Amino acid sequence: MRRFFVEPELISNDEIAIIGELEHYLSDVLRLKIGALIELSDGEKEICTVKLTEFAAGVIKGEISERRAFSMKSKVEIYLYQGLPKGDKLEFIVQKCTELGVSGIIPIEMPRSVVRIIKDKSAKKTVRLQKIATEAAQQSKQDVVPQISEPLSWQEFLRETESLAGLTLVLWEDEKFCGLKDALANYAEVGRINLIIGPEGGLGAEEAEELKKRGAISVSLGRKILRTETAPIAALAMIGYHYGDLGVI
Repeated sequence: MRRFFVEPELISNDEIAIIGELEHYLSDVLRLKIGALIELSDGEKEICTVKLTEFAAGVIKGEISERRAFSMKSKVEIYLYQGLPKGDKLEFIVQKCTELGVSGIIPIEMPRSVVRIIKDKSAKKTVRLQKIATEAAQQSKQDVVPQISEPLSWQEFLRETESLAGLTLVLWEDEKFCGLKDALANYAEVGRINLIIGPEGGLGAEEAEELKKRGAISVSLGRKILRTETAPIAALAMIGYHYGDLGVI
């Protein structure tokens, strides 16, 4: 059964009318018929099973047969602070990290970032990334869609770290003593993890030390050096496994 995210108002009553882009997708792309079942989530607290009952010009009508509360809520929220990478790597990161249950992604223009923030383009880029996150959340049947923020400069990010709640971890290839597994074991009751990952070229010693002064803990993923688009996927999978969010025994 396919899942889609909609405004809460659409599923406030048991009889619904679907219009716009979703109507087009259901009727013209998926070519669903009367009697088909879909899931609609408000992205806040509830998922509904909907039986499609009527197809008309520009509108699909349906009936809600079941309502249920979210079942996949993670034990820990994970926010990814990702150094801006080159090309379309950020789109890949957003898609895969959404599938793994990330709560939010905040791109950062770090000192070693080749890509620079261009204000008049970043808003359009963020809209596209949010759409990618929504599609990935629907495909992987997440309960909520992660929020994709507009990029921050390095200085803006440093100011934000002063008020971050939870456990802040910075992946640093030169960390020799503390692995990600060790850090998670030492902070078993944390409700939020802020995961900082550098761009191509990683984080320099100066940047890593600056973050540690502000409360971050530097961790290693092991002896292998991972690409900037691979590191967040590996880290999220490890964190999900640690907290049992992947459903793996």
